[in-house]
Amino acid sequence: MLASLTYTFQMVLYNGIVLYAPAIVLESVTGLDRFISILVVGLVCTFYSTLGGMKAVLFTDLLQSLLMFVAVFSVVVFSAMQVGGFGQIFVLAAEGGRLDMFNFSIDPTERNTWWSLMFGGLITYLSLNAVNHTQVQRLLTVSTLDRSRQCLWWSLPVLSVLSIITCISGIGIYAAFKDCDPLTYRGITSMDQLMPYYVVSAMRSAPGLPGLFVAGIFSASLSTVSASCNALAAVTLTDYLSRWCAIPSSYISWLTKLAACAYGLIFLALAFMAEYLGGVLQAALTIFGAVGGPLFGVFTLGMFTTFANERGTSIALLSGMALTLWISFGGPRPPPVKLPLSLEACPFNVTAPVPAALKLLTTSIHTEYRTCGLARSASSGC
Repeated sequence: MLASLTYTFQMVLYNGIVLYAPAIVLESVTGLDRFISILVVGLVCTFYSTLGGMKAVLFTDLLQSLLMFVAVFSVVVFSAMQVGGFGQIFVLAAEGGRLDMFNFSIDPTERNTWWSLMFGGLITYLSLNAVNHTQVQRLLTVSTLDRSRQCLWWSLPVLSVLSIITCISGIGIYAAFKDCDPLTYRGITSMDQLMPYYVVSAMRSAPGLPGLFVAGIFSASLSTVSASCNALAAVTLTDYLSRWCAIPSSYISWLTKLAACAYGLIFLALAFMAEYLGGVLQAALTIFGAVGGPLFGVFTLGMFTTFANERGTSIALLSGMALTLWISFGGPRPPPVKLPLSLEACPFNVTAPVPAALKLLTTSIHTEYRTCGLARSASSGC
């Protein structure tokens, strides 16, 4: 029961962030208000997940996966064309210090080291594919255990390719904006808006591609939320309601749909608070580490030992989760290292938005001028 509640807590937090992510994209690409974006995405996803059940989740996931690949791959292709070739992406990224893959520091306060990425990544992926019910429920829909294992093995190269293409798209965008950082110059409010901003500025010349990109980002969000709605609904009926009362079989289908709908609305409410958790990627990984890690520990303990008892395991889960949540969300925390960015090639003209540095300088001059005027009127001069 405690492990089930921990999983529910993890997925409710995570899906609030997942719903928030495409709202940023829609706001950047179309100018649609973020509030409306979250509302539309949340309600549409809740609607088809509630009506279609697990079959809707699986069929839409397949199409959405293809759209995700196309969206990210299109960013890689365009960035390579913009900087003069695919190899040039890696050359420019290396020159800017963005390919430091061999940092073997054992300092636990450093965010990205070889050790944290290898061991942290291994535990994260194991917690997602081995003990997370959202993934396990997908595997349980397959007809036989052998086919389920085959699906899991096939997911390894697919996820690996998607992760690699996503990373290359990131350094491709860096290479394209190497000499004019949009966060400082153009006035985007967060790094989460960088990819949609690139799509709007660089891919607008290709008709339909910005729309395809938006479809890909929405697909990533919808596939996650729809699967989570159904998985949490199944957990609620099996672990919570069925434990306390007998449910007639004729009611199970309707109760599952109602539970899925309720979770969708909860995700929607939490999405409006996701912007206060920092960057979307960092917030998602933080939740998986802080909550998924202790939960994975409980399953590991149960699989490989025979001497652990209920009280000891419960105390370990609660104390472990309290510690990881404090590390993740408590303070003070070491700030992430900011690598140098450039504004050398930015076209500083009257039609462009005022850069942040120029705004600061203008404000400073204005303040001094106003202070001088007040001093002159109050006394002799300035």
